Amino acid sequence: MARPASSLALPPTGVELRSVSVAYGSREVLCAIDLCVAPGEWLGLIGPNGAGKSTLLRAIAGLVPSSGAISFDQFPTRPIGRRASQIIAYLPQRPELPPTMSVGDYI
Repeated sequence: MARPASSLALPPTGVELRSVSVAYGSREVLCAIDLCVAPGEWLGLIGPNGAGKSTLLRAIAGLVPSSGAISFDQFPTRPIGRRASQIIAYLPQRPELPPTMSVGDYI
């Protein structure tokens, strides 16, 4: 039996980064990033190509190895597994979708 949609909603979640760095081999592309976005707050990342915007988002989503600490609200470290997909989603600019998948299914 399906649950009502209201039971699926999660409260707004904030994110905090403390000294987050990302390196590809010996090349450090993000160095000691500190950031705090409060629950319900919006943040825009702007900058030139190659500045590290997508890399930062991938680190927050746990898609690239990083050092430092990333926390979501009361979670002390980045979430893993199903809990991660309930807290954060990352949709790349150029997704590779199966031809039969709808945008709604992808999201």
